[in-house]
Amino acid sequence: MKKITLIDGNSILFRAYYATAYPGAKLMQSSNGTYTNAVFAFVGMFEKMVTSETTDVLVAFDTKEPTKRHIAYEGYKAGRTKMPEELGQQIPLVNQYIDLNGVVAYSKAGYEADDIIGTLAKQASAKGYSVDIYSSDKDLLQLVDEQITVHLLKKGMREVHDFTPEKLIETYELTHNQMIDLKALMGDASDNIPGIPGVGEKTAIKLLKEYETLENILEHQDDIKGKLGERIREHRDSAIMSKELVTIQLDCDIEYDVDSIAKKDIKTEDLIHFYQDLDLHVFVKKMEMPVKQEESKWNHIELKSVSELEDILNQDLSLHFEFSDYNYHKAELWGIGLSNGNNNYVISADVALSSIGFDMYLKDEKYQKYVYDLKAIKVFLLWNKLDIKGVSFDLLLAAYLINSHLGKEEFKRIVSNFYYEDIQYDDNIYGKGSKKALPEKDIYFHHIASKAKAIYALKDELIKNLKDDEQLDLLKNIELPLSEVLAEMEFEGLRVDKEELSKQKEGLNTRINQLEKEIIHLAGREFNVSSPKQLGEILFEDLDLPNGKKTKTGYSTNVDVLNKLQGKHPIIEKILEYRQLSKLYSTYIIGLEQNLFEDDKVHTIYMQALTTTGRLSSLDPNLQNIPIRTEEGRQIRKIFIPKENHLFLGADYSQIELRVLASMANVKKLIEAFNNHEDIHTKTAKEIFHQDEVDSEQRRAAKAVNFGIIYGIGAWSLSEDIHVSPKEAQRFIDDYLNLYPEIKTYMEDIVTYAKENDYVKTIMNRRRYIPELKSSVYTQRSFGERTALNAPIQGSAADILKKAMIDLYRYLKKENKKSKILLQVHDELILDVVQEELEEMKEIVPKMMRKAVSLKVELETSCDVGKTWYDLK
Repeated sequence: MKKITLIDGNSILFRAYYATAYPGAKLMQSSNGTYTNAVFAFVGMFEKMVTSETTDVLVAFDTKEPTKRHIAYEGYKAGRTKMPEELGQQIPLVNQYIDLNGVVAYSKAGYEADDIIGTLAKQASAKGYSVDIYSSDKDLLQLVDEQITVHLLKKGMREVHDFTPEKLIETYELTHNQMIDLKALMGDASDNIPGIPGVGEKTAIKLLKEYETLENILEHQDDIKGKLGERIREHRDSAIMSKELVTIQLDCDIEYDVDSIAKKDIKTEDLIHFYQDLDLHVFVKKMEMPVKQEESKWNHIELKSVSELEDILNQDLSLHFEFSDYNYHKAELWGIGLSNGNNNYVISADVALSSIGFDMYLKDEKYQKYVYDLKAIKVFLLWNKLDIKGVSFDLLLAAYLINSHLGKEEFKRIVSNFYYEDIQYDDNIYGKGSKKALPEKDIYFHHIASKAKAIYALKDELIKNLKDDEQLDLLKNIELPLSEVLAEMEFEGLRVDKEELSKQKEGLNTRINQLEKEIIHLAGREFNVSSPKQLGEILFEDLDLPNGKKTKTGYSTNVDVLNKLQGKHPIIEKILEYRQLSKLYSTYIIGLEQNLFEDDKVHTIYMQALTTTGRLSSLDPNLQNIPIRTEEGRQIRKIFIPKENHLFLGADYSQIELRVLASMANVKKLIEAFNNHEDIHTKTAKEIFHQDEVDSEQRRAAKAVNFGIIYGIGAWSLSEDIHVSPKEAQRFIDDYLNLYPEIKTYMEDIVTYAKENDYVKTIMNRRRYIPELKSSVYTQRSFGERTALNAPIQGSAADILKKAMIDLYRYLKKENKKSKILLQVHDELILDVVQEELEEMKEIVPKMMRKAVSLKVELETSCDVGKTWYDLK
């Protein structure tokens, strides 16, 4: 028997969008700024509805044109919330996806999706075909019959209610024909169908069980007593009209019939490109299975001995080190791929690391090496008492400079961006999570060799790209040298005072347990304090606190909600403190314990190609985000100590982003003030408030404007920061831009430049592409404009610090100093310094940071010394 699948496209698409657009959610976007959350969720549902066994299928959509229902009743669907711009942007993409799957996506002016589905469903039923309808709209239940099953989605495809005639009777005690009358009686607020006011589902079902049809109810309206009878008699015409509105049309004049919607073949290659363009690589991985080596168009050469390896080490090569885990401090080396562009080799770690010739080759700067992630390779080699020199190209860093969104992606996704496809996803070779493991040697050796092959094949193209964009110097003189600096910092590690760690662990644990008891006492009953759902019930039901907003998962209890409740009940302050301390405990106390090496140090990983601004970030553990606004957060820094009898030295740039802004925008008053070493916030406050003397609050307001302007702050945000009205905040901003007119000109010019060129750049030509500026979504365009203002400033500050790190590292090496750079935290460098070099380092470190680049504004640095990180103020 032929089986027909009919899908209510609008219903499924809206459900897909809102399943991933709940309050507080960050909507998925591709690297070029296209929203993809609805597409992502739609694909997941579509794949479950349209399987490989599905032969005949159509997806029906509504159109914007009015239907007979709109003509019959002006209020039909009036008052519906306007479709979010972020969803509207994705509709063409969903239609494209459906087409690539060989499925008909159909709509016709004058008809709703329900009418198209109804016409085809009843046509199929009459021919004896089996029909499956997928929707979340109960209106379609009127189509149920012996051949037609309606599948109502409740929670995506995780909860689907299947309605047959028997299930309808079991659930509603009504037949499918009575579902029309049920809706006519009840009405539908979402479609603005009036029905009979005051008649809900229970009452409507009771009436239909007694009278069977709406017409029969109206015929016996005088027999129905009380208020219900009055309502029926008063709204008789409304009920008749409502039935006309809810009745699905079964004879639409459409271009398809049930014998012309056969599913065609999937356009596999185009579908893969569709997923890749939207960065939906999880679906590409499902389509691309591992290619067996014998099916490949080329063969790798396994170097099985040291002699075979050393025979090829007389030339420039691309090298790829394949690690078992992203944390290369702890990872195994699964093999090394090598390529000269003609032959592609692979060698086991044991053979390579036992070769003196390979060791000498790696250190020989005469031969150029082309790699992927120099820093990871260097750190691994340092752990094995080896090193690498002569690296002139790093695919990861080059791709990151070309498009700063790429660095966080895996190897396959990066090379695909440059239309190189002769490679597999790691997950398809090794599996992922608990299932990750080595497959047959030929398969993973071929995979490793394919990466070396890709590096060699792409290097010339990417170098030309960088040269054309004036970024090749950035790669060669900043990012590649910085990889060496960071590698040695990571390998050196940061020493942990285990006694202090244990002491803080005990103290925080005691305080957290005490707070938990106090919160439960204030709540009046036992509950799980860590459960947002249970906490929401306590706050907004038990304690009846104001402004509770319920979501699908319960009341929101995020920090914004709790901050607005401060002063309403003593439990709020306790909860905020409990959360703050719990986060410190889990993230830093437990996190440090888990990341402690045998040398009693933590060896963080600096992500060099992650942020779109060019800033560094760290993980395992994240040493850059230790909170310093609270004393408990600052105390964490006491855990970190220098080597025995050494000291920490910290040097921090002063207001570097404001100085960069002053220089880039040529702000004469700011340049003069900075170069005269004036307090810039006090100066700004005096000018804005037209006073010779200002108090601390006025200075704080000026500081908020000074820093906020860099991030494109608006009046509303500023008003919340400095506790004034939006109108007064706007006056501050206007006065500020009048005070420093060059900033206003810079802001206008940089946004114009970004719109014309699609990117902005730093003082060292680091580019930040901003696709959001071309978005049809207002919020995205606004974000793009703020990014255009901020990225050159924040990126330039990052470049300056990187240059300072390289200069300082080279000085320490050249002069054979024992002091070492240990940490980079935002605008600060921290060194481990030996006593006999202390005075020299106190002079040389700030000096080299100040002289890293030449701006119109002098750079300033502070310098502190201490026995723990905490002591560096």
